[in-house]
Amino acid sequence: MLAELKKEYEKEGLYFVSLTIEPNDSASKVSGWLKRNGGESLTAARSSSQAKGKLIQMAGLEGVSIPAIVLISADGQVKSGLEAPFSHADLEAAVKQLAAK
Repeated sequence: MLAELKKEYEKEGLYFVSLTIEPNDSASKVSGWLKRNGGESLTAARSSSQAKGKLIQMAGLEGVSIPAIVLISADGQVKSGLEAPFSHADLEAAVKQLAAK
C-alpha cells in the first residue's frame, strides 16, 4: 500500500519510511523484506523502543503495541496514526489529508 501511495504522492513532497524496532532486525533486513514484497521504493531504517513509544503517544495510539502508520507533517508535527488493520482507502485518505497541508 505504501509503495503505491509513494509513487502517487512523492511529487507532493511526502516521504515514506519503514521503521523497525525489533532487536534482531536491521535496516538492511527490512529493506530486503520490502523488496521481496513489492515495497523496494520505500526507505527502511532502524528505530528505538523509546522513539516508538513517543510516536505512539504523539499519534494518540496509547495502548497499541506498534502503530502501523504515523503521519508527520513537514513542520515535524505528528498529525495522525493508523492502527492495523486498516483499509487502503483509509490510508489513502490520511495521505491525501497530509498532502493537502
